[in-house]
Amino acid sequence: MKLKLPTRAAAPAAPAKVPAQGKKKSTKAARTKAKKKRLNPPAATDTTQAAPAAAPEAPSVQDPRIRWALFNGTAAAAGHLAIWSVTGDPMAGADYMARMTISVPELAAAGITVGALVAGWKGAAMVHLHRLPGLAGLAARPAAAIGASLWGQGTAPVVRDAMYAIEPWGTLLAPLLAAGPVAAACWWGLDRRARQSARPVRWIARVPLATVTVSSLLYAPGVVL
Repeated sequence: MKLKLPTRAAAPAAPAKVPAQGKKKSTKAARTKAKKKRLNPPAATDTTQAAPAAAPEAPSVQDPRIRWALFNGTAAAAGHLAIWSVTGDPMAGADYMARMTISVPELAAAGITVGALVAGWKGAAMVHLHRLPGLAGLAARPAAAIGASLWGQGTAPVVRDAMYAIEPWGTLLAPLLAAGPVAAACWWGLDRRARQSARPVRWIARVPLATVTVSSLLYAPGVVL
């Protein structure tokens, strides 16, 4: 009787190897493809929307010089219409300016008096007269102001003589000397204070200044001629 010897199990078959040449070809093709992609990148797609066409420009704003002329011209016209309605004379503003021009020495003396009053009050304070003891300190500034104003009231003949001495410049400058303080008072008291107000308020505040200015311009040619 023959004994059967155990046979060894067959070894599993080894996996088939990829040919090295095919592997090299696939690696080389991938590198070539990547190189071409780097050299020739795909065109970037513009995802943003196209900018809208520029809107037509609005008509340019009015010239500031024209606005200034209209603002002041209408204010002067309103002032002259008011004077005309009260006096019945369309040239009443120029007539008032003529009267003021004749009274230039008196007007100048009034201005000098006011200036001397302020100067006397402040001058007494600058030299510390108000620090004097007793009643003298209390009366120092009022006394200095009153004394300076009394001196200013007597300057009208001096101004008249000075104007005669510089003829014909005295006659030519008389309208300016008459209108200048009045225009300055209108600007200081009304126009300057309404600078930050609404436009209608500023227009109303400009009426006196514009009226005085135009009245002086209407009267000045007659003086020159």
